[in-house]
Amino acid sequence: MNDQLIRDLLHEVADDVEPGDRLDAIRAATAPTRRTHRGWWAAGGAGLVAASVVTALALTNGGAPQTGGPAPAGAPTSATTPTGTTATEVRPATGPVAVYLVGDTSAGPRLYREFRPDLTADLGDDPGGGGRALRGIHAALDGDALDPDYRSPWPAGVSLRQWMPSPEVIQVILVGAPVDRPAGMSEQDARLALEQLVRTAQAAYGDGKVPVDVQVEGKVTDTILGVPTTEPLTGSADADVLAPVSLSDPSEGVVVRVGGEVDITGRARSDDGTVSVQLKRWEGTAVLDAGSFTLYGTGDHPDLASVQDVLAPFSVSFGGDDLQPGDYDVIATVRNADGTVDSDTRRITVVD
Repeated sequence: MNDQLIRDLLHEVADDVEPGDRLDAIRAATAPTRRTHRGWWAAGGAGLVAASVVTALALTNGGAPQTGGPAPAGAPTSATTPTGTTATEVRPATGPVAVYLVGDTSAGPRLYREFRPDLTADLGDDPGGGGRALRGIHAALDGDALDPDYRSPWPAGVSLRQWMPSPEVIQVILVGAPVDRPAGMSEQDARLALEQLVRTAQAAYGDGKVPVDVQVEGKVTDTILGVPTTEPLTGSADADVLAPVSLSDPSEGVVVRVGGEVDITGRARSDDGTVSVQLKRWEGTAVLDAGSFTLYGTGDHPDLASVQDVLAPFSVSFGGDDLQPGDYDVIATVRNADGTVDSDTRRITVVD
């Protein structure tokens, strides 16, 4: 494992977000002064030529779900550079857009993070990062996922009007969002919907758990989908809302050349501190490569949290001459403390 990869993986766990963007062409708007009483929000509770395996360190986010402090009064004068923010404080991103979506686990619905290289197409340098952020948040609201196992609980017709980030607060203004929980939507789905939006917005900005001020048509509301939104939201503890295993790479539908390598990365937590990864033919039972890899925890690094409590990143590469044309599934699996198992999968295609 080289030093740069270690630093990258540690940064991913510490921040739980990807480098950020900023809306390049949104209109200036007046941000209403946020109420001063505190709100509350919580979520419901080696056949191939060798695999190079890198298991990574984990840092805990821990703590109870929180809301941020009151947003600064007054209005940003520019959607790209809010009042009091210099251009050097923004962090334009490169690479795929991180979108949080809902999928099923043995414990019920949880959030998965899907990286979307397709959302950066035709954006050029996108110096403000706004196009990437806009596309990412829209994808989260619409349930626009490459992986057919993922979805969004947001009702149809909800859309993004504005996204205005700053180091103190990220303002997200929605159109068409109900303040009350719609009939047929569970409380858990409502809370996951807000969590999904908050984490996608934080990922777009790329500076950690910056509080997210979610408004409806430019107004602060007591609730959205029945979830308290009086104060900006920072999100819930990872263990409460994230799936126990989630693949970051490869993306769904990625194409790999014969003889190349399949780079597999993701995050996981498990009862035994390991994650199992397989590369198998889509049709049939043939497994081309597989392995069980350790997620490093307190035994190896006493200053870090136990992997049973946080999601630790993992990385492995499968590849070689046995990788022939066809469709394959990448499968990452963990075993939970109650004996159940959870998996995340990606479908890829190998071509000549």
